[in-house]
Amino acid sequence: MNGPLGLVGSGLPRVVNFLIFVAALYYLLRKPASDFFRQRARAIARELEEARRAREAAARELEQARARAARVDEEVAALRARAEQEAEAEYERLWREAHAEAEKIRALAEREIEMARRAAEMELKAFLVERALARARAVLRQQLTEEDHRRLIAQFIEELAEVPR
Repeated sequence: MNGPLGLVGSGLPRVVNFLIFVAALYYLLRKPASDFFRQRARAIARELEEARRAREAAARELEQARARAARVDEEVAALRARAEQEAEAEYERLWREAHAEAEKIRALAEREIEMARRAAEMELKAFLVERALARARAVLRQQLTEEDHRRLIAQFIEELAEVPR
């Protein structure tokens, strides 16, 4: 089984065949494989560039989102401060209105009390005048004679005659 050199049975032909096959395969596939790997490298480079751009865009968006978030906190603080100022102003306005309304009610009550006092005074005066007149009538009835009555009527008629028309 061994040839003159003893290599035939050792698998040398298989190795040679394999090397020829690899050389032929290399010769035949060198250009397509080279093109494939070149295109693949370009595609990977493009994808890496797109990934880099996407990462930069995401970083910009993240920074913008952080800035917006910071502004939101500021806006919330500003809104809260404005709401507190408006609430304080509304409280002051309501306080002034309530105070003015209370003053109007007090003044109206004072006027009504004064009017009631005057009405009571007038009513009391009228009552006293009536009582005085009634007392005077009673005294006159007791002390006035028929002659005094005639004399008073005559005097009243004379005074009426003197009044110019």
